[in-house]
Amino acid sequence: MQKNTIRKLLKIPEYKVTEIISDNGEEIHIRIKPYKRKKVCCSFCGQIHKGRIRGTVEVIAEDRTMVDRRVYLHVTKRRYECEKDGCIHVEAVTWLKKWSRVTRRFAKEVYRLTTITTNQEAG
Repeated sequence: MQKNTIRKLLKIPEYKVTEIISDNGEEIHIRIKPYKRKKVCCSFCGQIHKGRIRGTVEVIAEDRTMVDRRVYLHVTKRRYECEKDGCIHVEAVTWLKKWSRVTRRFAKEVYRLTTITTNQEAG
């Protein structure tokens, strides 16, 4: 698959697919990065900061299946200095909870399945 096609299938705002790390028959590992012009939303105070980026951190999160394969997103998050407390924090991503290893839509899908079936069938 091409990167642009994968970006459209994922429907993740303000992020671009930079690399398909691996694609075996069961799993797809995709590296995504925020656009350079994307504003940094603070995970501590919730405000938009315009300060200097201090580095990046990569987080791996599982997303919904695509083409009968499990999708793992390698998300690049930027580190910056918060203007309120002066500490370095990692940016907040709207579609990914702070310490979660799954996307919000994957969590919703699992929740939906567990409400209509047994937990064993949903797994």
